[in-house]
Amino acid sequence: MTKWIRWWGLGAFVVFAVTLGCVWIFFVDGWVKGLIEGAGTEAVGAKVELDAADLSLFPAGLLLTRLQVTNPKTPMTNAVEIAKVTMGLDGLNLLRRKVIVEEMALEGVRLGTPRAISGVVKPVKETTTGEKGMFGISLPSLEVPDVKNILEKEDLETIRLIETLKTDMQREKETWESRLKELPGKSQVAQYKERIKNLKKAGKGGLEGVLGGVGEVQSLKQDIEQEIESLKGAKKEFEDKVVLLRTRFEQIKTAPQRDIQHLKAKYNLSPQGLANMSQTLLGSEIGSWVREGAVWYERAKPFLEGAQASGGGEAGPQVYKPLRGKGVDVHFKEAHPLPDFLIRLTKVSVSLDFGDVAGTIHNVTNDQPTLGQPTTFAFSGEQLKGVESVTLKGALNHVVPADAKDQLTVQAKGYELTNLVLSKDDKWPVTLASGMGDMNINADLKGQALTAHGTGNLRSLHISAGKDGDTNPLTKSLSNAVTGVSQLSLQADVQGTLEQHDVTLSSDLDRILQDAAGKMVNELAAKFGTELQTAISAKIAEPMQQLKNSLSGFEGMAGELTERVTQHNDILKSLLEKSLPTKELKGLPGGLKLPF
Repeated sequence: MTKWIRWWGLGAFVVFAVTLGCVWIFFVDGWVKGLIEGAGTEAVGAKVELDAADLSLFPAGLLLTRLQVTNPKTPMTNAVEIAKVTMGLDGLNLLRRKVIVEEMALEGVRLGTPRAISGVVKPVKETTTGEKGMFGISLPSLEVPDVKNILEKEDLETIRLIETLKTDMQREKETWESRLKELPGKSQVAQYKERIKNLKKAGKGGLEGVLGGVGEVQSLKQDIEQEIESLKGAKKEFEDKVVLLRTRFEQIKTAPQRDIQHLKAKYNLSPQGLANMSQTLLGSEIGSWVREGAVWYERAKPFLEGAQASGGGEAGPQVYKPLRGKGVDVHFKEAHPLPDFLIRLTKVSVSLDFGDVAGTIHNVTNDQPTLGQPTTFAFSGEQLKGVESVTLKGALNHVVPADAKDQLTVQAKGYELTNLVLSKDDKWPVTLASGMGDMNINADLKGQALTAHGTGNLRSLHISAGKDGDTNPLTKSLSNAVTGVSQLSLQADVQGTLEQHDVTLSSDLDRILQDAAGKMVNELAAKFGTELQTAISAKIAEPMQQLKNSLSGFEGMAGELTERVTQHNDILKSLLEKSLPTKELKGLPGGLKLPF
């Protein structure tokens, strides 16, 4: 027996096994812990810490104790803290260097827990959105601005139009004065009369004079007709110019009303200042939720798409082509390919201030294209503190990275609203003391295009508004209206991208406030408008009269062109009727006729 047992080989195996066991016992857990902390910190951009990691082989599994993920924006707060993470590993796939977790459980998940030490890794760029900017309210003023001061510093559209038209009129006047000098006039008419007179004398010289005059008459007739056409064309062009100038003059008469509306809106004397008070009171808060969600989504996106994010975006699972002659790391075609990391099912229990919310997450992986399935999640909670029920579900579909489609649906019923500050503006503070609400939110992100729609029904509301000793009649009227509101319907829409998006919010509050203060503001706006109308009319009276006089000056030019056309027509008629007496043509052989 001693012959076939090689004691030195057995001893070497025992030493190797003991060494491997010691390494496993004393070092592997620390290595796993450091690996998780390092990878998590790099992904989040703030410290990810783990109290302990326990990796077991039989059966293969991993236990993580107290996982803390720092909120990068507030380094003294954990975005999430998990008391215990347990998972079972697929041992066979571990040998293939694939981490496949069939089921993982997260217990004691809490959000926004305080930290003992700062979790900052790199400086965080702070965003300054001061309370004034977030909660400031633009209310219409109840003081009519000084009209005289306004008109001294404002660039009125009416004055600009008057000055432009005045310049154009002067230019047209100079142009036509020059052209009138070039167009046929009285001197040409006198010349034609002289030529006709000479033709009559030539006609008395017998048949030879008559025949010689025929050609002269034909030439004279063509000259007169050409000048008539030239004068008619100029007259038509002139009339079109004058019509255009008169049209612009009439349009200027409506410009003062546009100036008045512009100034009323600019100086906030319009009930439209109350048209979207919901946007003012709640829009910035909703916008901050969207921005916060966008930040965490951008952090998760590289993990969702993994190495396949730049892989051209073919649909379906990624199939690796075999590599020949490239060393030992060769991927062969798989019948059912799996990513290098996959958690098929995650069970989560989240402890929130208002109770516990439980849910599941399916197919957590950094390589959805290979898996061919999206990550889906669903959470719900019943009979919670401050809310009757809440459900959250959605899908993160990056199977085709170039055509990513993510969805999120949130529903909350019986949500208690308490001491929600809507406005910290000194002029008009508003606080929602208490109330109940039901909310529904649906959000979609297709590529870079973000669309979200939310509705809310608030009831049993108690709102406090205004401040003691307020003497402003407008804010007093608004406060009385708001404090009488017991229920509201809200509607919110988000359009754009994760980086740049617009939040639009509307509710019954807009109509209520407009009804409360609209009449008061309208009366002041009407008074302001009347004063503006009077002042603007006085300011433009003289310039408008000058324009009117300038237009009248064009009437003389029009008369001049008409007279010239008439004179040329008369001289042509005289030529045709009286240039050659009929008796001179009697007895011409063959009944000779003039060619016109």
